[in-house]
Amino acid sequence: MSTLLLVLLYFYAPSVLRPIDGNTILPILLMVFTITFLIPVLSIGMLKLTSSISSMRLEDRRERIMPFFFTSAYYSLMVYLFAYKLVLSETMIILFIAVTVTILMVSVITLFFKISAHAVGVWGTLGALVSVQARYPDSQLFWPIISVLVLAGLVNSSRLLLNVHSPAEVGLGSLLGFSVCFSSVYIFS
Repeated sequence: MSTLLLVLLYFYAPSVLRPIDGNTILPILLMVFTITFLIPVLSIGMLKLTSSISSMRLEDRRERIMPFFFTSAYYSLMVYLFAYKLVLSETMIILFIAVTVTILMVSVITLFFKISAHAVGVWGTLGALVSVQARYPDSQLFWPIISVLVLAGLVNSSRLLLNVHSPAEVGLGSLLGFSVCFSSVYIFS
């Protein structure tokens, strides 16, 4: 979802990402995609190969703990790189801090309760977009917000229809993702 968020902001709210421009967006997108998707997927694959987890689907709450904390560490690395090694906008750094905090919260909650990480991700993306639209009047995020809202409904429905999460797990994930990402961007940017 972080890659999608960055793409949407680049095309529909470019002032939020300055100094990122057409020359720098592809390397940054590649870095975000690698750190937030590719490395976590490879890590989960390695955990499966070493029989540390029984399934790539991570259906058992206890098996989700290690991958979620690993993913939190990867996101923390990304925030460090963005905040201290690259010159990026304050809002973008706040966005990725919010996403990292959200994933860390999912990791901690998973110690006690299974939560829908899919719902957290898509609703966090929606919360970030809504907040950016509210804070930056030159943003053109109406249609992306509508699209992500539809996607969020589809994700929540699919998690319930596939019977991989209860309504409480999906609802808590949705609330956590939206509230943390919306409030972080709205208050701190």
